[in-house]
Amino acid sequence: MPETIRINFVTGAVRQYVPEIEAISELPALVAAATDERNPAWMREPRDADWSPARVVGHLIAYTWQSRENLYRMAYMMDPIIKSTDDDGANETHQWESQSREALLELLETGIAEVTHLLKELPDASWGRPGQHPEDGRRSIKQQARAMRAHFDEHLAQLAKMA
Repeated sequence: MPETIRINFVTGAVRQYVPEIEAISELPALVAAATDERNPAWMREPRDADWSPARVVGHLIAYTWQSRENLYRMAYMMDPIIKSTDDDGANETHQWESQSREALLELLETGIAEVTHLLKELPDASWGRPGQHPEDGRRSIKQQARAMRAHFDEHLAQLAKMA
């Protein structure tokens, strides 16, 4: 945990947004647990709205990559558009269902590590920087990080139903 707890050197206080960062950093372990002890065929069989567990995990990878780009743009640009994930394009490019569970989890872990690294480097004052979400309107980095966790929670529940 020492890596996630940082001190604000201006005020001497522990960083305010550590809980949001920690909530995101635990996501790969939660996805791994939701897909644990399943045979490879289970990962590839469509179960929910024609999506297989591998496709759900692939969606989460693509969503993580897009979230990292969006958070970076929000941190360094003035009020950027928050882009949506191109699920079909990502699936066509990466063929999620042809990849092993381990390969998918590795991609997810790497993507989440990039997101958490970015968030750890942000000063507290930057967490209020806005972006424009096409459906939800203006939202801050803090709101975007919380929405990312909520989106994962929805898909973790979807994976649990598929079990």
